[in-house]
Amino acid sequence: MLTRLAESELWTRQKAVYEALGMRAWSDGVVPWRATTCPLLADVEAGLVAAFAEDVGPVTLVDVGAGTGRLAFHLARALAARDVPAHIILTDVAPSNLEALARQPQLAQLAATNRVSFATFDALAPTRLARGPVVLLAHYLFDTLPHAAHRRRGDETFEGLVDVAVEPWRWSFEPAPFPTCLRGRGDGTFLVPVGAARALEAWRSRFDGPLLVLAADKGVEPRSADELPLLARHGSTSAGVDFEALAALVEPTYRALAPQQPSHVFALFAFVSGATTPSLEQAWRARGSRGEVLSLLEAFERLLGSEPDVSTLLAFLERTAGDPDLLAQLAGRLRAATLDEAQARTLVRHLATAGDRHFVFPQQLDVPFELAITAHHLGALELACALYTLSLRESGAHPSTLLNLALAHEALGRRAQAKEVIEVLLAHTPDHPRALALLEQWAG
Repeated sequence: MLTRLAESELWTRQKAVYEALGMRAWSDGVVPWRATTCPLLADVEAGLVAAFAEDVGPVTLVDVGAGTGRLAFHLARALAARDVPAHIILTDVAPSNLEALARQPQLAQLAATNRVSFATFDALAPTRLARGPVVLLAHYLFDTLPHAAHRRRGDETFEGLVDVAVEPWRWSFEPAPFPTCLRGRGDGTFLVPVGAARALEAWRSRFDGPLLVLAADKGVEPRSADELPLLARHGSTSAGVDFEALAALVEPTYRALAPQQPSHVFALFAFVSGATTPSLEQAWRARGSRGEVLSLLEAFERLLGSEPDVSTLLAFLERTAGDPDLLAQLAGRLRAATLDEAQARTLVRHLATAGDRHFVFPQQLDVPFELAITAHHLGALELACALYTLSLRESGAHPSTLLNLALAHEALGRRAQAKEVIEVLLAHTPDHPRALALLEQWAG
């Protein structure tokens, strides 16, 4: 049956999808996470939160749809580094995801010191989780809330209806008034973020203090009047967010702070309500509007497609705010490079920072192992041992990790510990030739 896109069951399926997928939505790469959970974004947003707190007083943060909890982990550390007292409430609409978040060891440590807590929260039917000034984080959230489809062709305007019970979906465009939030647009097919507007209005009515909403999401790609709306399907459904239309929908309740260069790939916007915020607006001009995360990820893609020298790789690492995932993906190139003494010291520093900022969460790449063998290669053996141990805790007793840990202990003159590790390795892989040879060599 044809229904208006905004009323389609596509959007009501989201909760069931995330409940069924659980944390696999992120560990299996179903839902993107790198841009919205990286240390650099946390560093930028910590500066914005600190400026907002300077304007309005102590704040509570509500992470709406906290995903893996990785952003909250980085943000808590970045706020502490700025001496900003702020409690972060990690929320999800799926209770099973909250249970998984509460079990994550680093988040559990933060919860034990009352720096984070966990709560169910429906973006469109919110409960009041805090009083006073609140910062709401809406990252890869607005793209999953209901959107309406509209089309302009000359003087004719239409609204899109869709039937999702058939494959491919069946669309129909019927004459309808053109939304005022799209005033000034030419011919084309447009998605209007009506769900995001409803969420922002609901948050304003539910929370009693000044609000800052930090929204990071993909933007919109232009579509002609002959094209269908662009909707991504990955178990759930998501749309590019037309932030310009959203700002028009929620003014004057909110005023929007926009990036200097909006992008359909990734953009950070801020929506402010209930206070004058000169410090925030200054911080926004200084960093929030600059698109640092998008610039970083674009630079990373260029590095992967080229053969940069060591100086270029190390200069890139300086921009990442200690991102362990990016460093792990570049580790093989760095191990293959010839580094002078100063470059080696710089890389060891980056490895130590990345190891400290690694968020324990299953994913395809064993990040601690990649960092560990790079530290081992550079002769930073104590750091290598710590990272190998982290890999074992996170990914299990892999033979290569155990063997390398034993070799690092041996190189440090800790043969007894090396033997203990080899015995663990042989308990899992009794015929491991290198382990057996090492025991024979040490016995001799």
